[in-house]
Amino acid sequence: MKKTAVCSLQLVIPLFVLVSCGPMSVRSDDEHEQSPRGTASRKSIGNWVGCNGTSDDTGGAAKAFAAARHGAFTLVVDCPVNIKIGMDIARPIFIDDGTAVEFAGSGKFKVDNTFIPAFVIADSSNITLTNWNVEYDAGLPLDQNVGGFTNNGEFVRGPKPANAFNDARLSGWLAANRGIVFDKSQGGVNSTWTGTTNACAVFFITGDSSNIRVTGMRIGAPAAAGGDRFIPVVFSLGANIKRNQTVSAKTPMTGQFYAVPHDLKFSDISLDGTYMGWVGGLQNAVFENIQSQRYGDLQDADGGTVGGLKKWFAPPHLFYFIYSPTGDPGLFNTNIEIRHVIDNGVRVGKARDAGGADTLSGYALSLKIGCVNCRVDDYKSARPDGVLDVLSSDGLTITNVTATYDSSFLNNLFPGWRFPAAPYKNVRFENIKLIDTAASSIVPPIGNVNQLPPKGNVNQPNNEGIIFKNVRVEMNHWAGTAGPPLPAIAGRATEASMEYSIAGDASRIVKSRKGSVEMTFQAAPSTVGVGTPTVLTWTAKEARQCIAGGSWSGALGTSGTRTVNMTAAGDHEFTLTCKNDTEAAETKLRVVVSP
Repeated sequence: MKKTAVCSLQLVIPLFVLVSCGPMSVRSDDEHEQSPRGTASRKSIGNWVGCNGTSDDTGGAAKAFAAARHGAFTLVVDCPVNIKIGMDIARPIFIDDGTAVEFAGSGKFKVDNTFIPAFVIADSSNITLTNWNVEYDAGLPLDQNVGGFTNNGEFVRGPKPANAFNDARLSGWLAANRGIVFDKSQGGVNSTWTGTTNACAVFFITGDSSNIRVTGMRIGAPAAAGGDRFIPVVFSLGANIKRNQTVSAKTPMTGQFYAVPHDLKFSDISLDGTYMGWVGGLQNAVFENIQSQRYGDLQDADGGTVGGLKKWFAPPHLFYFIYSPTGDPGLFNTNIEIRHVIDNGVRVGKARDAGGADTLSGYALSLKIGCVNCRVDDYKSARPDGVLDVLSSDGLTITNVTATYDSSFLNNLFPGWRFPAAPYKNVRFENIKLIDTAASSIVPPIGNVNQLPPKGNVNQPNNEGIIFKNVRVEMNHWAGTAGPPLPAIAGRATEASMEYSIAGDASRIVKSRKGSVEMTFQAAPSTVGVGTPTVLTWTAKEARQCIAGGSWSGALGTSGTRTVNMTAAGDHEFTLTCKNDTEAAETKLRVVVSP
């Protein structure tokens, strides 16, 4: 039977009139109702915002996010959208359970949040953010004391915007949407305070938030933006109260009542024009294929007042993961994997600490991490500020790192790699190359690995199981006054294999440790011509005797100096083995002889 074509007139308000023609038929149950833009499984944000790139789209965007929650549909951002937050605590957009947001075509969010977040994920799960394109168009004030905050467009004199956001907006949202009762009968209690720096994030992820996937994101400041208009924080993560609980001022901060974000994946992320990338606490997370271009520190338009007035902004990093090792293990940073990172280190501005009478507050190195059972692999950094701060950790492995830094940029105040917070247990560093590009180095490239001093009558935990394997350091000239530029390493069951090359001095130094036996072995110069001598110097601690091998031989004392005349061209390997009654350490030193 021939079907008769039927035309129907549909009035779609307010966008357009749609005329559809087709054969009369019965629609099957698996076909979707068409919306003005998109389908029931995918809807364009253009249904809620003007898509003109100039209007204030915050209200419409918030409605679009709310409509997409609980898996209702994938929200597609396919046009420019202005998210105007400023420091108005009523305007941050909360991303609820089961929300998927994908960018396509000309989709872009322009945000201007100041002191408070643009997007909040609080005790929320199953969130997917794909191919986001975000531009930050604001600047963080140098003075955090702005006299109050904004609420629904009206300025309110009172606490700082971050405090007001935490105590009023975030606490109120958790009470209304997560069944949390704040019992103030025993004192003040609100959402967990994470600090003013963390609250400046574009994305504020807090509490029992889980199964979050962020893939293919591009986020940064405009290409013409100076360091005073960089993103303060991209992602903040931290502990907060779990759902459906009553909490008071006396509720302990333990895993029974609180949680940190967990089961997270960030992949294929590009940052350009930031102070802080990721900061806070988290568990079971993967970061892969991360690239960072321009970075800096809070500053004025001329690059001064670095860190803000009184340096209130925390020293920034690409990654800054910290936890309290004396707190509840249920809230520790655990099972974090960071891999395939390129921090191109395009520095805008100057170092915050100038030395002399200036206060010391820290520096903007690439990775600052403390965690339990975590791994970093294939990490490249060109930040002149340095590459790594290792905080108290248990089961941290860092491998395959290549980094350059400039100790003179740091005003000769900091190493490129530090150990500022013991204890350290079962931490391993393997295949690390660190280069100080300064013409002359005054501070050793790797800082000392100290132990915590006793606190009162209670002995603090000691370092144990620290491994350095195939760690190579290069510098142009050593001008320090405290002997060779080698770190002290405190702790039991420690092993070390380090090689330092000092190009301007044509010197090479190796450090080796096995258990309690520790050695330093130096050749100066390490590159000579035939018939030219080199001077070998060695020192061994906790050893009874040493034995020479390779290109020299014989029994040696535990310290000494020997001049060796190099008579043949080629690479010559000098071996030194030192031992006591139970332990022995061996190291090798290469001298290159040219014809």
